[in-house]
Amino acid sequence: MYRKRKMDATIRDWFAKDGERPLLVRGARRTGKTSTICHVGEELVGRGFVMLDFQAEPSVCEQVFSGDTREVDRIVRTIGDYAGTTLQKESSLIFLDEVQLNERALNALRFFSGSGWHVIASGSQLGVSAGRRCLPFPSGIKQATMVPFDFEEFLWALGEAPMANAIREHALSLEPYVLHDRAMQVYQRFLVYGGMPRCVELLCEGAAPERVGEALAEIDSTYTADMTNPENGISGVSALRIWNSLPAQLLRSSTKKFKYSEVVRGGRRQRLMEPLEWLAAAGVVVINDMTKDTEFPLVAFDAEEGSFFKVYMSDTGLMFRKFGINPRQFLSPEIPGFQLSSDFRGALAENSVMLALRANGLRTFYWTPPDSWKAKGEIDFLLQTDQAQVVPVEVKSGRNVRARTLVRFMQEGRSPYAVRLSGEQFGMSQMGEGGAWLRSLPLYAAFCLDEGFVRD
Repeated sequence: MYRKRKMDATIRDWFAKDGERPLLVRGARRTGKTSTICHVGEELVGRGFVMLDFQAEPSVCEQVFSGDTREVDRIVRTIGDYAGTTLQKESSLIFLDEVQLNERALNALRFFSGSGWHVIASGSQLGVSAGRRCLPFPSGIKQATMVPFDFEEFLWALGEAPMANAIREHALSLEPYVLHDRAMQVYQRFLVYGGMPRCVELLCEGAAPERVGEALAEIDSTYTADMTNPENGISGVSALRIWNSLPAQLLRSSTKKFKYSEVVRGGRRQRLMEPLEWLAAAGVVVINDMTKDTEFPLVAFDAEEGSFFKVYMSDTGLMFRKFGINPRQFLSPEIPGFQLSSDFRGALAENSVMLALRANGLRTFYWTPPDSWKAKGEIDFLLQTDQAQVVPVEVKSGRNVRARTLVRFMQEGRSPYAVRLSGEQFGMSQMGEGGAWLRSLPLYAAFCLDEGFVRD
């Protein structure tokens, strides 16, 4: 059974308003690109939907794009012959799945721009294949990125659309939500199992936690095989060590800044930066840079040595599995969450918020106070509005930002308000007499932090 995704609306909107440009859907493997495009494509044009699978039938795809790639009508006729149909511009949609596997096909997308043909393509690891390409990356195309299910999509899949709508309403009104406790319980399940489509499907089918764990193990193995493939041109050993070090890096009770020395003894930037960038380009990790700025525009702080960024895993289900904790125990009402370490709960929460902000396409930074402030603590996320304002976002966990540090930051940066995400109810309060306003949202409402929310 197909589960609704936010990418559905993106594809429909592109087809109706911007179909003159090919659409390239990027994203990590196993995030649901193929199933989503096929479902929406068939809904849009029915039998006029034609798919070329570059992974399953590479020889056919090679033949289709073997000639002059500027001759798009000839390419379409060849695709029609392969599909056993005659394609029409006004009623057809051509899907090139895993197009990065054929460099000529990827480059050919630019020639379809303005041709009248509707062409959509998907690509995994597009960022990591750039160094091996001889032809330039296509211009004149529209791009979109697909990530695992966010919590709102997770609720849709579970048949909880009314709860998702209510959460959005309360994020705006900041009035208490009567189903807060139940929403927190569902959110805990989401943290544990994550948003990989296969895992979400198993949960919807009522599968046992062990089966979901097996699916996560298989996805982890797939990612591991990708990063250790000798053809990648990076140190697979280093990439794997980085991947396996991330849970411990995020569990650190002090700053969760990425440390090369915790990947391998004596680890240095020069040795580990390339495999780390590969992981980020492949979409299996997310990097959040540090900034020292308090006012717009925020820029990433950099230095020749050391690291000034945090690295998060692309799915909390994969992250939870690496902790080695039995999901039944974590979710059992007989074992209250407060018995688990605050660092553990904080790591899961912070990773989940990072993924929610990333899914909404927001550029984020984290911030540490300058030495002159003589203050401790970090601000987990900084967001920028299109009105040149900076909004600090705090994720409440075992390592909380001290209120006075947050208040001073808001004074220095003239922030319009701050956001606190925690296990508490919706609400709004003033930070000290005459101070700035703090919008309090439950952790499960992180998906509401989009451009519209930040702007208001």
